[in-house]
Amino acid sequence: MTTPDLTLALTAHNETWVAGPTLESAEQAIARLEADGVSVQAVVALDAASDLTRHFFSQRDVERWELWETDERDPGQTRNRVAERAAGRFLAFLDADDLVSENWLSEGVARLVEAEQQGHRIIAHPELNLIFDGGYQLNQNIDQDSPLFTPHFLYVRNCYDSLCMAPREAYLEVPYSVRDIANGLSREDWQFAIETMARGWRHVVVRDTIIFKRRRDFSLMIESAGRGALPRSLPEMYVDRVRDLPR
Repeated sequence: MTTPDLTLALTAHNETWVAGPTLESAEQAIARLEADGVSVQAVVALDAASDLTRHFFSQRDVERWELWETDERDPGQTRNRVAERAAGRFLAFLDADDLVSENWLSEGVARLVEAEQQGHRIIAHPELNLIFDGGYQLNQNIDQDSPLFTPHFLYVRNCYDSLCMAPREAYLEVPYSVRDIANGLSREDWQFAIETMARGWRHVVVRDTIIFKRRRDFSLMIESAGRGALPRSLPEMYVDRVRDLPR
């Protein structure tokens, strides 16, 4: 079997009808990518999924998607399991209720291939994240090399969302931390951004791309925010070291 260029993984828990637009969005992006000659492994990671969710993703129209069962009940750990099993040399994640611009996969992979040829290690992010449904917010991502970026931002906010694209080795080299909301420790995507940056991965923005993130009434992210959860204390963020983080 030929190794695919990209593994696209949708993580699903209790999504049913809202996953229909997600699949359509993802498949349009896949079609554009495959038109460029890039091969794709499409995966749905069913993490402690409800019976209705499992039934939804077992429909005939979803046959091209591989269904992988996990029972992590933790988004970061689910991504770790996917990274361990994925066949693609690049890996991208999408939640099963979100949407992507049609060019996100094609432009993202092109950026990763270019960096690979130049010997650079990068993690690609869409230019915009648009929150919709249960809330409305527009976040513009910023290149780590931009003069507007400073690692001191990472004391107060996560600059880089988990719905990104990177060589699979990035996820294996820096696995997501375990979420511990009860003790106020969460934000594993925030910690992932810090730890990958410290290990020489450069976070870049892919221009003119967007991910639409559905905000529901309740989610683990909302619970984390409600409890004031933060990333773990990291040596990379010590006051005498943080300025060197992007280097």
